[in-house]
Amino acid sequence: MGRCCACSLSAALFVRTFHTLIVVGVPASLVYRESSLLHKSLIDGQHVVLGVAYVAMVLWSLAMYYVTCFTDPGYILINRSKKERKTKMIKPMANSDDDDEEEGGMEGEEGEESGEESGHMMPMQNKAGFKYRVCDYCEIMQPMRAKHCEDCNKCVHKFDHHCPWLEACIGERNHRYFWLFLLSTLVLILCTAVLTWNAFVFRMLWSDWMEANAILFIDLFILLLGGMLVCGLFSFHSYLMFKGLTTWEAASRERITYLKYLDEDYNPFNEGVCRNLRQFLCVCRLRRWEKVYARKAKGINGVV
Repeated sequence: MGRCCACSLSAALFVRTFHTLIVVGVPASLVYRESSLLHKSLIDGQHVVLGVAYVAMVLWSLAMYYVTCFTDPGYILINRSKKERKTKMIKPMANSDDDDEEEGGMEGEEGEESGEESGHMMPMQNKAGFKYRVCDYCEIMQPMRAKHCEDCNKCVHKFDHHCPWLEACIGERNHRYFWLFLLSTLVLILCTAVLTWNAFVFRMLWSDWMEANAILFIDLFILLLGGMLVCGLFSFHSYLMFKGLTTWEAASRERITYLKYLDEDYNPFNEGVCRNLRQFLCVCRLRRWEKVYARKAKGINGVV
């Protein structure tokens, strides 16, 4: 089950405050020390545009971070009356057919063994040939590509992952903002690393060098560590964007019912690079992925 509300709020407050302190603190240390950012942009008045652009970059990175955090990822609202009817319908159907019940346990990402997806398959197919999944927690019929997030305790449209660094779910509505956050943060890290490297001062003695550059050395370590992580995430999510995939689908394809019976290299949601980019970056509305799947996967044997 999901975490309690107080624990979630405390975790969110901690990680978001920590992230903000790092993003603001490292550039602030460059202003405090004798760096090119301080002298050329703020004191000497040279390259003022670059200095303003750098400050804007810091603010843009923070803005993308908080926009991603506070944008609804695509939570599926629960209609209580429909939920009650659905619960009454599911129970007799699940008890009436042992084969369907067994199949639901196997294809719900191995049920309790995997712990990655809660739900079972409705013993009912639509015209496209796939079975809808019913979330055991929310007791709703999930749209295609939706998944229950155990951290948020809600089902999410086109679920990608739950990000611990943001303490937020990444789904269909905020995945683009998450990618923009990674892009802006990566550019900020690269620019800050260059400024930090140029701010190092030469000293003959090692002790004097450490005393003069200790803060910059810590900054560079944070930038290198964070840069490798952000670069990896940005590359991976750019690949997902080009391919029209999600992290969940890429990592758990063999356990997802609507993908596991297709050819390993075939992605029914890949509509071409240009259309994938437009859909990912420009389209804000929730999409009926069942229609895309039915059109792309039509005629392929073994689809359930």
